[in-house]
Amino acid sequence: MDYLASMYIDNEMDLGEKRQFVEMVHHDDEFYALTVDLLDQEQRLRQLPAMAPQPAVAQQWRPPLRHVLANLIRPFGFAAAGFAAAVLMVNTISFNPPPSPSSNRFVLFEPAAERVELTGSFTGWERVAMQRLGASGYWELRLPVPAGEHRFAYILDGDKRMADPTLPAVERDDFGGENSILSVEVRI
Repeated sequence: MDYLASMYIDNEMDLGEKRQFVEMVHHDDEFYALTVDLLDQEQRLRQLPAMAPQPAVAQQWRPPLRHVLANLIRPFGFAAAGFAAAVLMVNTISFNPPPSPSSNRFVLFEPAAERVELTGSFTGWERVAMQRLGASGYWELRLPVPAGEHRFAYILDGDKRMADPTLPAVERDDFGGENSILSVEVRI
């Protein structure tokens, strides 16, 4: 029966329930006295100054050891997964490195020359000495030449300039000489 008085005090009843409650209090002297006593207690409680809630002394909760270990290990798992993904991507993606200059062999038959040099757009127009191949009259040079279209010429004995007689493509330069046109394709 105490719960009915508590519900009445806390305004947890609808009007029909309140009416039944009042009739019950009116007919039952013991219930009436109990209800009046509860109302007096509630009135005293509401007259007390509000106090700051006191923190409850609680026992510190400690997670189980498996949770602690899982939290410590988890970042390493993420790092390992990221590393594995990176390795997988590197191994599956086909890298096409930039084409490296291919080595071209330049050969000229000039038995009367004492010295032969090569100059061209791929040397920055610097002269590069060619090697004599024994007493055969041939001169040879191997140079890395990047892909693309290049101009070059041979220089005999330091002053006579000539185009490569084995290449049909030539053009006149701004100084009245001829340059050979060499087209180098990308080699894979």
